[in-house]
Amino acid sequence: MDKPVYSGRNDEGVGEIMLKPVPMIRTERLQLRSLTLRDSDIIYSYFSNPEMTRFYGMEPFQSKLEADKFIKDFIDDYTTLYRWGIVEKETGTLVGTCGFHAVSDKHRRAEIGYEIDLPYWGKGYATESIQGLVKFGFDSMELNRIGANVYPENVGSRKVLEKVGFTHEGLLRGYLFQGGKYHDANVFSILKDEVVEHRNQ
Repeated sequence: MDKPVYSGRNDEGVGEIMLKPVPMIRTERLQLRSLTLRDSDIIYSYFSNPEMTRFYGMEPFQSKLEADKFIKDFIDDYTTLYRWGIVEKETGTLVGTCGFHAVSDKHRRAEIGYEIDLPYWGKGYATESIQGLVKFGFDSMELNRIGANVYPENVGSRKVLEKVGFTHEGLLRGYLFQGGKYHDANVFSILKDEVVEHRNQ
């Protein structure tokens, strides 16, 4: 796979976490770019599907206004939230989103989140996107730790994280509330030193 390429400059200085807007990240088959309200229709179309939100920790969207708010929240808050649209290079189609949340400048850590629209499952897009984000997080944001919380039943997401190099740390009991009940969450993480060691092997 080609190494991710970043365009755009952090006006706050190298190593600062605050980035406005998010720089474009290019991988072999994908472009990760800033979300805009023009993406609202597509995001509503798949987040209104219960299959897409089953392991997402939120209820399906009931109106396009929720998709608008989803995008605006990421546009308005680039201190603790970063979100990229995942776009196929070949077609220019938005196939999902990914990004960081719970970003801590002091502790140099963040959590990762992602989703791929159903018609594009099985193409390796989640893995490719996360590989690009992890490299960006460690190289450009100077994070030390990137974490992820995953429903135990979400076997596909677990496989993706393990493929990228995340380690399973344990179980958070009753951590998420969705569908009128509490759910456990598996905790995964990857550290900057682990990626450096892997590159030097």
